[in-house]
Amino acid sequence: MELLEYFRLKNKMSLEEWENSFEKREQEIIVLVHEGGGGSKRNGFWDVAQYFLAYVDYETGLLHKKEGRIVYACSNEEHDSEISQWKLDDESIYRLKVRAKTPEQIPDGITLSSQNQFLLVEIIEKNPICPELEEILAEYKKPIILQDNMLGELIYNKKINSFEGSAFWQDKKIDISLDVNKNNKSGITKARKALKTLLSEQIQWDNNIRNFVAKKLINLACEWNETNDDTPTITEETFAQRIKLLSISITSGGSFTIYFDDDDIFFGHYVSVCGSLRKGIISADIVG
Repeated sequence: MELLEYFRLKNKMSLEEWENSFEKREQEIIVLVHEGGGGSKRNGFWDVAQYFLAYVDYETGLLHKKEGRIVYACSNEEHDSEISQWKLDDESIYRLKVRAKTPEQIPDGITLSSQNQFLLVEIIEKNPICPELEEILAEYKKPIILQDNMLGELIYNKKINSFEGSAFWQDKKIDISLDVNKNNKSGITKARKALKTLLSEQIQWDNNIRNFVAKKLINLACEWNETNDDTPTITEETFAQRIKLLSISITSGGSFTIYFDDDDIFFGHYVSVCGSLRKGIISADIVG
């Protein structure tokens, strides 16, 4: 089955069909919930998932160190209000009554964690005593720090899988990030190298980026400028000078996203610039 067809079938499921994709047998588990989750709109309901790091089978006492998802259904109203009786707190341990996902044939491209699912039936207890999961949680809470002689200290943000820190760009402090998973060692090395190259060549890059943005967005800037009679005429030169670089994020492949403060040219919207070390600057748009 192709990946697209797989998702199309999932999205057509009714609530009853979706619930029937889990085993009928109910079981109890003690689960360690961590950050992250999401929701997919199905046929008349939302399929909501919260991620877990590990769980213990309550009956057998067996520890399963395998990431997965606790899932439940909610209405459009519950989803929009972000209020649900089933919502679990991040970095917490729960004793739950659940139904395991029925094994199914899946296409390539589906993550392992999405295959390890439990349908939430009942929240029995929060913070039950479970030494095995408490030990995993304590280790998980420890900060993951990457030290670099040029980039300084980068702290891993578990919610977005990114190493974050700060650096100087044209004598101004900016935010920097490596958008790469902590377990991707080669990816971390490549992203560090790419960011350091960008910072080392920042005089040339800064000039090229500002000129690109000014040429790409000058007409739009003039249109916005016409709505305010008190502001002076804006040119490509003044545009390039006014925007302020705020942050740079870069991937292991050398692709970057750079955000600028617009100095109220677009009434507070940010300017986003995308490109790569190999291809150069590709696009510039206003966001936010």
